[in-house]
Amino acid sequence: MISALQTFWLLLGPKARGLLRPSLAQEKRNTLRLVFFGCIGLVCAAGVYLVSAWFLRQCMSVELIGVLIPRKLMSLVLLILLSILMISTTISSFSVFFLSDDLSLLFSAPIPLGPLFFARFLEMMLHSSWMVLFFGLPVFLAYGDVYNAPVIYYLGVALLFPALILIPGALGAILAAVLTSIFSARRSRDLLIVLVVTGFVFLYLLFRAMKPEQLLEQESFGSMLEFLDMFKAQQANYLPTVWMTNALFPLLESKPTPVAIPIMALWTTAAALAVISGWIGTAIYRTGFTRAQEGRVRWTTGSSTFKDRGRLLGRWLDWVGRSLGGLTGPLLVKDFRVFLRDTSQWIQLMLLGALAAVYILNFVYLRAANFSWFVLYTVNHVLMGLVISGIAVRFVFPAVSLEGRAFWIVRTAPVRTRDFLHSKLLIHLFPLASLGVLLSVLSCTVIGVPLVFTSLSVFLVLAMALGVCALGIGIGALHPRFTVENPAKIPTGIGGVIYMITSMAFVMLFLLASVYPTFVLYQVPRRLDNPVGHLDWLVMSLIALVILALAAAWLPMYLGRRKLDRLED
Repeated sequence: MISALQTFWLLLGPKARGLLRPSLAQEKRNTLRLVFFGCIGLVCAAGVYLVSAWFLRQCMSVELIGVLIPRKLMSLVLLILLSILMISTTISSFSVFFLSDDLSLLFSAPIPLGPLFFARFLEMMLHSSWMVLFFGLPVFLAYGDVYNAPVIYYLGVALLFPALILIPGALGAILAAVLTSIFSARRSRDLLIVLVVTGFVFLYLLFRAMKPEQLLEQESFGSMLEFLDMFKAQQANYLPTVWMTNALFPLLESKPTPVAIPIMALWTTAAALAVISGWIGTAIYRTGFTRAQEGRVRWTTGSSTFKDRGRLLGRWLDWVGRSLGGLTGPLLVKDFRVFLRDTSQWIQLMLLGALAAVYILNFVYLRAANFSWFVLYTVNHVLMGLVISGIAVRFVFPAVSLEGRAFWIVRTAPVRTRDFLHSKLLIHLFPLASLGVLLSVLSCTVIGVPLVFTSLSVFLVLAMALGVCALGIGIGALHPRFTVENPAKIPTGIGGVIYMITSMAFVMLFLLASVYPTFVLYQVPRRLDNPVGHLDWLVMSLIALVILALAAAWLPMYLGRRKLDRLED
């Protein structure tokens, strides 16, 4: 037992030292990064706290049912946190348990599987739960502030939250281990992402179809008794969220209600699941790791050997590469093939379809609110710009960094850095611009925009897509991360934050410069004698549009090329 504990802490040692002791060369940069992200996180947590406290006070001010709402809300918040943790821990388990780069070394060493599994289990829990804790705890602090809770309430929160986190963590580790031993870690993770995205879109569309805003109308309920019956529905007493609510709310209200039973139920369940995950995970850990290392091959009927998988659309892609000429064509073909072979990348195209459906559905409801079409037209461009920036930070910004450790091949090949960056820009601009044009045309159709303004909207979206895409490639080249083992971590660095701020600033400035020319075009049928009220404003706006579009398309690409050219020095 003592030897296993020593091995456990020995395995955690390098991770802890790497986190607490940055190298001297990067100490200043890491400190500034920590302070920057820490300030942003504290501001967001403070916002969650203030909004939660305000909302609770508003709920408690409602007559008759004000005292019933906060308890239901606490149970609902805990259920949401538990669901998010379940998804996060399961997806994170695949990467931490089976896909980390150092696992080959650890499995080749004489290390017992038990300490190795639980060391990875603790690492997975820290990776997947810190954000939920950071943004979930302010809600419960707001409860304590609104209710003037005693100190024992805060002690109860500190005692029960680890158990609430441990339960989905153990379930996620078990599910990841079982799926990996049957299929493989990468395919299981991709399948889980597909199911999560599909389920989220379905639930959202179902929620909107129910029109919950009608609940606020007086005609929605036959009587007050029907409304109060909503709060008398039986709860699922076997859920950990109900146990935690039953334990915390008496402490919150300082009522003499026994809370030992729900506390014991929560902790015994957490401890039992942790032990079960250790039994199952240790038994099939090595098998799951072996399955995770298998490549993608297919079995040929009537043969006893494996043959390589044929290239998808191989001949067509070769023809496209030759027809484009030069080096840009082959680079485009190479990026497209890598995109098709990386399931974690193209599966996320489902998110784009879900985003388009949700986006258009929201404008259907906004149209029903009797807003002017010109107001919705203006808001539409702001939202589309933010959507394009949000998508680009996940798909466009990591484009250069995704070359990984093979970037030295590009540097030693007879390929100019400018051609390399242009190929990245072209292959990412087409889908991003296509999505923007699709959203623009569909939303303008739903809003009822005239054809002239729809054409203008398409032009603005294409210009925004080009600027956002060029900013993503250029800033991605300025802040490359070729050694990141998980592509999802690339946008989380300081470069990703700089890109998000820069791209959103570009979108807002570009659309602000387009407001007056668009308004002049809107006023033409109403003011035929003098449609342009201020000619100098119109000229300055058009000049600003051209300067912003050219600067966003050229400057970041130029700076990124210079950075990559000096990278080997």
